[in-house]
Amino acid sequence: MKDPFRNFNQFKIDPLSEIRNAGIVTNGEVYWVSSTADSDHTARIDALGRKVVRIGLQEAIDEVETDQNDYVLVIPTDGGTVRDLGTAVDVNEDRVHILGVGYKPAPMAYNGLTFRGYAAAAIDTELVAVTGAGVELGGLKFLGTSGTAAGGTITSHLLVGTAASGTPHDLWVHDVHVENTQAAAANGTAPILRISGDVAGGIQGLRFDDCWMGDFSWAPTALITVAGTAGPTRPVFNECTFVLNAQATSSSFALLGTGVTEVVSFDRCKFINVRAGTLPASAVTGAILVDNPVIMTECVGLNVSALGTDTEVFTAPNQAGTAGAGAHNPYIAFLGSAGVTVA
Repeated sequence: MKDPFRNFNQFKIDPLSEIRNAGIVTNGEVYWVSSTADSDHTARIDALGRKVVRIGLQEAIDEVETDQNDYVLVIPTDGGTVRDLGTAVDVNEDRVHILGVGYKPAPMAYNGLTFRGYAAAAIDTELVAVTGAGVELGGLKFLGTSGTAAGGTITSHLLVGTAASGTPHDLWVHDVHVENTQAAAANGTAPILRISGDVAGGIQGLRFDDCWMGDFSWAPTALITVAGTAGPTRPVFNECTFVLNAQATSSSFALLGTGVTEVVSFDRCKFINVRAGTLPASAVTGAILVDNPVIMTECVGLNVSALGTDTEVFTAPNQAGTAGAGAHNPYIAFLGSAGVTVA
């Protein structure tokens, strides 16, 4: 009797059949990232086939083909061991899905799906660079040093787009944890997330869902930066948590460039400054263009004076009191205070 879940040539488990229960159906290839230190590594090769098992994330990404809906599935390591990167991760193919196997929507991703860079030597100016279009990145954790630490000088941990290497339209990042792990004195001001503003026409359709970005002892000038004068257009951040240790009132969570963004959306996001004595004047800063609004819906700011002070930053909800002429935002929280009252 024929077994529809077997490869007829090699009698190996069909990788597609193994992931159907995860809701994944693809006409492309499926590659698996397995650690050689795992007790089941050899068994996985026997079951899945040597052709589709790789020991490194970049090695698996290098196997995928543009626009074939290929998947790279990262298997958690035994005991949650962190994988150290020898080189930066470059996602440079279109319509590729990179997912952690068995990930959950947790704010601190499981260590078995963690990649760490810049432990000893510089490997690039970023930890992960996404330049392919239509990419999905989910269920992984990226740790790295920053600035001029032992790992060298970098410009960001997660880089989205470069003028010379492609335009990552329609990027979807979800359930991803990106954190700097060096003490504040050991690094510079490089952001966690840098969205290129140097791509002609801007990057369209960026979406970040349930992501955690930042560090408790790190003091970037801005956690997210948009450099240059182009885009991104219509980026969306849903239920993300941003954490920094502000060193000045000029610190911010998002520093936008001067390019046309049309509209930037932050929905149900948390902006957490853990430094009680220094409150950023505004969570969102930058030379935001007129008629290019930033909308912040049901967002919460901790130890932040305002979510946005620019005339193009709008927050909802707002409450208007009968005393005084101004409006106040009930979603701004201060350490040690009972709440914000109308003057």
